[in-house]
Amino acid sequence: MTLESTTPTNARAAAIEARPLYQQTRDLLLKRIIDGVWKPGGYLPSEQQLCGELGVSIGTIRKATEDLVIHGLLERQHGRGTRVVPHSSAKSRFRFLRFVHGDGRPLDPVAHLLTQTVRAASAEERRQLDLDANGKVLALTRIRSEKDQPLVYERLALPAQTFAALGLETGEDIVEEVYVFYQERCGVTIMRTVDEVGLAMADALMAQHLGIAIGAPVLEVRRVAYALDGRRVEYRESFTAHLKYKTALE
Repeated sequence: MTLESTTPTNARAAAIEARPLYQQTRDLLLKRIIDGVWKPGGYLPSEQQLCGELGVSIGTIRKATEDLVIHGLLERQHGRGTRVVPHSSAKSRFRFLRFVHGDGRPLDPVAHLLTQTVRAASAEERRQLDLDANGKVLALTRIRSEKDQPLVYERLALPAQTFAALGLETGEDIVEEVYVFYQERCGVTIMRTVDEVGLAMADALMAQHLGIAIGAPVLEVRRVAYALDGRRVEYRESFTAHLKYKTALE
């Protein structure tokens, strides 16, 4: 089936086909990435091949792939073609790490995994991750440090079944961004995150690991991370008394 020759047969199909052709093409390309037809680090077929297969013009292909380039899912490599972007620590930090030092210097943390357990999801975790009443999560706590100074205390909740193969070791120091492991070990690519920033007071564990007093004010960031297919796959609570949160509105 080619996109340009498709004739809508009902009202729903007509509504879909009313969208710009490049958007339909983009969505088909995205679905192939989600389905694993093109894996992280792998290359797409040539533009000519895609034109022939989908029945669209080269201009449509280029506009569709450019949209995915802008969103960080594809990248063009001169002389080699267009490939699916694999998560790397550097890229994940650039896109998703929004803590900075007070003078604006970027953070280069090491994460120490304190605890991990599979347990029933709390009411808040069920709500944030769209889990049913019997949903279970892989719950992680970790401290993120730089030059041996503890800076961020974090609690993460992940759908247990989705992340059964994550395989992190309690007590280990992790230099890689955790999103790299999500992709490499569990086939989950994080496409976007939504953060909610507020203030909280340090509880006993938080105070112990951050070296502050119980009840001290801390910056709190609650994050929901979304996979390529739109699923909510991570709920994270991060706390710091030492760093700022930086973002950009575009």
